Amino acid sequence: MTHKVLIVDDEPDLRESVRYLLERSGFQVETASNGHEGLGAAHAFQPDIVLLDVMMPKENGYRVSRKLREAQSLGILPAQMKICLVTARKLDHDPEREKLFHDYAKPDAVLYKPFDPSQMIQKITRLLTDAVTAG
Repeated sequence: MTHKVLIVDDEPDLRESVRYLLERSGFQVETASNGHEGLGAAHAFQPDIVLLDVMMPKENGYRVSRKLREAQSLGILPAQMKICLVTARKLDHDPEREKLFHDYAKPDAVLYKPFDPSQMIQKITRLLTDAVTAG
């Protein structure tokens, strides 16, 4: 089974390089350049996992993640769909704030930029394997 990955990121170079890496690893990939597009793409594409950039104009990744979770709870998006936030901004210096953001967005994982391509693929594979095992 080919897993479907949706990449939502406003940086075209990053979006396309991640798309290339994932397609070479056998994933079916769609992309969106902002949060609003990402929500529409998620509904149309029904991905297994969403790689969601946090810092985007208009709709940030935290809000988009929250909206994706709401759509899942309504049965509009697959219940087993995973969300991985992608960010260069680590909030470790403020653990309370980090917890608030994560409680609000409810991601399954976070990938910190810059990331090693093999780490990214391992994380995605692990999340998808966990989904299959749990489902």
